[in-house]
Amino acid sequence: MGRERIQILDGGMGTTLEALGHSVNSELWGSELLYTNPKIMANIHEKYVQAGADLVETCTYQLTSENLTNYLNSNESSSDDPTTSDELFYKSIDLVDCAFKKNNINSINQGVVFSCGPFGSTLKPGAEYSGIYPFPFGPISNQQNSFNKEDKLLEKQSIELLSKFHFEKLLKIALNKEIWKKIKWIGFETIPLIYEIKSIRLAIGKLNKILKNKYKEEKEEQNWFLKKFWITSPFPNSNFPQIDLNGNHITIKELINNLIDYNYNNEIETENDEYPIPNGIGINCTNPSYLFELSKQFTNILKEKNEIKQNSISFILYPDGGQIYDVITRSWSIPKNEFNSNSNEWSKGILKIIKKIENSKQDNGEYIWKSIIVGGCCKTSFNEIKSLKMNLDNMYGEVKSI
Repeated sequence: MGRERIQILDGGMGTTLEALGHSVNSELWGSELLYTNPKIMANIHEKYVQAGADLVETCTYQLTSENLTNYLNSNESSSDDPTTSDELFYKSIDLVDCAFKKNNINSINQGVVFSCGPFGSTLKPGAEYSGIYPFPFGPISNQQNSFNKEDKLLEKQSIELLSKFHFEKLLKIALNKEIWKKIKWIGFETIPLIYEIKSIRLAIGKLNKILKNKYKEEKEEQNWFLKKFWITSPFPNSNFPQIDLNGNHITIKELINNLIDYNYNNEIETENDEYPIPNGIGINCTNPSYLFELSKQFTNILKEKNEIKQNSISFILYPDGGQIYDVITRSWSIPKNEFNSNSNEWSKGILKIIKKIENSKQDNGEYIWKSIIVGGCCKTSFNEIKSLKMNLDNMYGEVKSI
């Protein structure tokens, strides 16, 4: 065991586009090239595949019907364009799928990850690190990201609205059988709030119910239409962004409880709703210097969870390149630490953590994590993924050319 339990995810998209000279400042953010120049996007996906990525994300993190409409309305030359967000979603998936096929890669462990950012990623400035959402998507006060105890109905309303936000994005592609078949994972990433996590699980439960009915007569592989999904969160300054009413950050134990508990004590439960447990949980867009302690907490807490079937959840880890982002100025600064000197040192630092986590076991000898997925987020690119692949193979004695 070991190496075969670890898959490599691609690196950042928005910052890679910026590094190549492309703007991500429009209403569509990094998804703009899906509309204006998909060949550039295709080339980026292909370079990640060539660098060694087993899983590659679509460039749909911030894409919604609303911001496509705003984009088209703000560009006179495209105001009459009939392009729909459905078509851009289809295109994003096809581009990644083609990147694998073009490189003659057709492995069961490799494929497309449909990227879904939080509601906060569509705001300006972005709120995926603060978790401050405007009412009714968040509390009435714009100074807090947790609901008061007496505001349970408002919290339920926010959960339902956020669930609708995520559900509608998924439904656009799920009803297209040809497109839906190409997806390996759905990646809900940079999720900063407990109640948004609840909303995602609610959305997946609703979607799965629809798909079971739609494909109930299918004679193909059983339940192929029920896609694996992960939920990852950022940890700015090593903390989960949501702050409770006492001024303390939500603990990782509380976070994991909400990620993998079967219900929410009837807080938001409605008749016949289901809350599927994610196939993967973990950390993204976080400074690598925090990862050792965070990963250890994730692993130790999951080990304590007796109600979850052992070895059923994957650990997902794709940190940033070690720089610090300012959401107001939309700029990066570079602190001094062992992870951001170069791509080789970055990957070696990440893999020290991965090897320890991968080998963690229950008292009965079973692995705690079903598998590990590791890659990069903002300010990581082709070199980081190539180094990750090379050093991972070397670490497990499988030296292969890239």
